[in-house]
Amino acid sequence: MSTSVSILGNTGSEVTLRQTQHGTVMATFSIASNSFRNTPGGKEKKTDWYNVTAFGKLAENLSNTVRKGTHLLVRGSLTFNPWLTRNNEPRVSADVILKDFEFASSRADEPVDADQIVPDEPSESGVEVPAQAAAAAAGTADEPFVNQF
Repeated sequence: MSTSVSILGNTGSEVTLRQTQHGTVMATFSIASNSFRNTPGGKEKKTDWYNVTAFGKLAENLSNTVRKGTHLLVRGSLTFNPWLTRNNEPRVSADVILKDFEFASSRADEPVDADQIVPDEPSESGVEVPAQAAAAAAGTADEPFVNQF
């Protein structure tokens, strides 16, 4: 089962273009979306990472126009896929099958503004639940995370 999702964020990698066994063009890249939460200690940042896959003409368009750090709005189907690390530790990745995308900047080649936060590199473990998110889920946080945009 999958869920429709829209994600506004910055690409965390260059688009990788390849072909499937059946000759369909496929593009993959990662995207990070930041959100913030006000706490007594100040503003806390949370970055969620997603793996994005596109097929066909959409994949070709991505490879020609999108670079690492491009500010995008992506829409597609969200799935969660469990996997194991080399140490047999369970992890889960959040994957999006892309339906369409829009540039959030006025031009495709426009660099990210200095005011925009460029996301940290993703960890080897994939999608992680930070302690503050666990506290929010447990009801111990003052406010839920809110999107920065």
